[in-house]
Amino acid sequence: MGNISFNQIKHELKKVDLGYWLSSAFQGQGIVSKSVAQLIQIAFTELDMEKVQVAAALTINPAAVCERLGFVREGIITRAENLNGIIVDHAVYGLNRQQWLAQTSATTIS
Repeated sequence: MGNISFNQIKHELKKVDLGYWLSSAFQGQGIVSKSVAQLIQIAFTELDMEKVQVAAALTINPAAVCERLGFVREGIITRAENLNGIIVDHAVYGLNRQQWLAQTSATTIS
């Protein structure tokens, strides 16, 4: 089916790296968006992190999930991963605590 998890928790930087993949049979149902939103909440409220970062292969269009959840594209890492024999670039997205709090309070008010 897939995996959505913290790939790294860096306490010294107060940052987590989050990763996800989902079988195509389960895509388009909001599973990734809802699960990533829950991990973001855990990162900021329970782990006391200041930043959540996602690096995703450009072949899977990471923009949809990341931008829906308020992440900002911070850059591209070229030749970042060998994905089934194909070398792919990664887009790096970040969300900091202040951005998350602002969008969370805006959602609560709406």
